[in-house]
Parts: sequence; structure tokens; C-alpha cells
Amino acid sequence: MPALQTRDILTSQATGTIGASIMDYEYNVEYSQTWSGGFQYQLRPSMMIEASYLGTWTLGADNATIRNVPEPGDGPIQSRRPIPQLSRINAIRFDGKSIYHGLTLKAERRFTGKQAFNVSYTISQSKDDASSPGPTESEANVPQNVRNIFDDSGEWALSSFDHRHQFVAGGVYELFGGLRANAILVVQSGAPFTVNLGVDRANIGAGPAQRPDQLRDPNLAGGQRTPERWFDTAAFALPAAFTFGSAPRNSVRGPGFANVDFALAKTVTIGASNLELRWEVFNLLNRANFDLPSRIFGNANFGRIFSAKNPREMQLGIRYSF
Repeated sequence: MPALQTRDILTSQATGTIGASIMDYEYNVEYSQTWSGGFQYQLRPSMMIEASYLGTWTLGADNATIRNVPEPGDGPIQSRRPIPQLSRINAIRFDGKSIYHGLTLKAERRFTGKQAFNVSYTISQSKDDASSPGPTESEANVPQNVRNIFDDSGEWALSSFDHRHQFVAGGVYELFGGLRANAILVVQSGAPFTVNLGVDRANIGAGPAQRPDQLRDPNLAGGQRTPERWFDTAAFALPAAFTFGSAPRNSVRGPGFANVDFALAKTVTIGASNLELRWEVFNLLNRANFDLPSRIFGNANFGRIFSAKNPREMQLGIRYSF
């Protein structure tokens, strides 16, 4: 039997600290509004162009936060907590917000003769106070200052999946002897990520994702970006002791993405059955699509990129259907 019960554990002699993981009692069902509209025009019997808009406003999203966090200041952390007998409390809150606007221009040619294609361009913007309930490669998805979330100086910023520009083109062309060539091109701009501190500069304990000071725009011009120095690391500085940094959430843009996949296929009819032969090439041009740079201020590799997504890959496939 435990020596202490829930009703008296906080009034007993302290031999350590107790934390918790909770869900806020102010539960909300996530609510979203969606607005959309579009215009289509048929240029030819087999070809169509389209312009469309999509907007979404979401309230009550479930996002992470930390409870029982002291105000920044000098001295021991535990005695400055709102409930000194407890340590940090990991919580899921139900007041998250997000908004998205996107405009898409599209042209499509249905398969006629020997070819078909589909081309689209989207310009969009997405903002939120956290882009996931848990940590991702782009950010920790917990606030720096748990008392300031929805202000621009808090967590309200571009989403970590905000790819401002995206271009997608795909097509199929029938060659000689029933041989088909397929290709798809995807080009998109980089999404933002957050620069965080690796130390507890505010002296509030582990948990909140503290940020450095930001002195200027850290994003370099396209011709200045390299894997050795993706952004201006000198644009960040260590905040004064017992303060939060001024760097906004998601203030740096990551690498863009460009990829071409290609395939050749031929179907052979054998009686009532079909035999399909395929040769597929992923990342045809073998382009280096870089991952995010090191984003922890003070790290020896801060601002440097050490990895990339998959290089060119090829595969052969046979499918027999009957």
C-alpha cells in the first residue's frame, strides 16, 4: 500500500517533485469553416482551364503546452512555480487556431490522340499557433512563453508546412508499339522553421521552447544560400539572462523541393490476360533536395545542412493480371 494518498501527498514532507501529463478540462470540439469557389472554362473539347480559391479557418485545435511554469527570473526554479510542490505539467490545450488561403490555377488536357497532361500552380499562406500536437523537425510545437501564445510576438506565425509556391505538372505520351511514357514534376518553395535555444536562458525549467533574440531578417538571398550556411546565423544572439528571446516562431525558410519522376510502361495482351512491364525512375535528375539545417542556436553546426532526401532510384516491375 502506498504511504501517501492523493488527498495528502502535497502536504507531506517533500522528497522530490511530481510532474504530470494532462488534457485541459476546458475541452473544445475542433471547429472549421471552409470557403471555396472556382471558375472553369473549356478551351477545346479535350482541354480545360480552371482558377479556384480555398480558405479554411479552424478553432479549438488540440496543441501542446506546459503548465506550472514560473515567470522568468533569478533564483531556484521550483520555489517560483505557481504550485511549488509540483514540477512541470505537460498538457494538451484545446484553443489552437489556424487559417489558410490558397489560389490554384490549373490546365488539363484529357487523353486525346497520344497525349494527356495536367498542370497546376498554387500560391498559398497558412498561419497557426502550432503546426502539430508534437515535435517535428521544424519546431518543438510548444510555446516559448506559455502566457503569450496568440500574439505575433508569441506563437502566431506561418505554419511549418507553409509552402508559399507549388507547381505540379504531369503527363502521359503514347510512343510506338503501345509503349507509354509518364512523367510528373513537382517544384515547391521551402517551408519555415523555428530557431530555438539549447539552454534555459529564462530560468523557467525544461519544457518551453525558448528562442534567441533576432537582430534582422535571417533569410539569405537565393544565390547566397549553401549547405555550409543556409541562413544568416549572425542574425541571432543570446537573450539577456532571465528573458525570452525576440525571435519569432518559424522565421527562417528551409530549402525548396524539386523533383521529376519518370516511367516507361508497356502492356502485352496474352489471351484474356494482361502482362504489364514497367521501368520507373524516381528523382530522374538526381537533384539534391536538402533537409533542414541545424536550427539550435549555439550548436557548433548551427545553420549547416548535413543530409538530403533520396537520390535517384530505379526499379523494374512486372504485373500479370487475369
